[in-house]
Amino acid sequence: MALFGGYARKEKYNDIDGCIFLRKGSYSAKQLSQKKLEYTSENEAYDVQVFQQLSLYIQEWIMKGGKFICGEGEAELYDICFEMLRNLEHYKPFYKEYFGAVANG
Repeated sequence: MALFGGYARKEKYNDIDGCIFLRKGSYSAKQLSQKKLEYTSENEAYDVQVFQQLSLYIQEWIMKGGKFICGEGEAELYDICFEMLRNLEHYKPFYKEYFGAVANG
């Protein structure tokens, strides 16, 4: 699990953002949502996300600035990170093209 957002950066925060990493595998959108619900607290002070459900740029943001607080399977976490980086490299040209189009109207 990783913390991210204001709480992790020791800034003012409204809630504590947490991200869980699931073991590598094929998960349907429904399975990912069910897993998120298992970890989601009824307490509004916590906002839990599943890493595999997040967009690439948010995944990158968590990997760069998240505070990893617990978990097992460090090697598996590295595999997830490397897979995210490969995907990010694949989509970078599309991101650049999109942001260029947005900037130019």
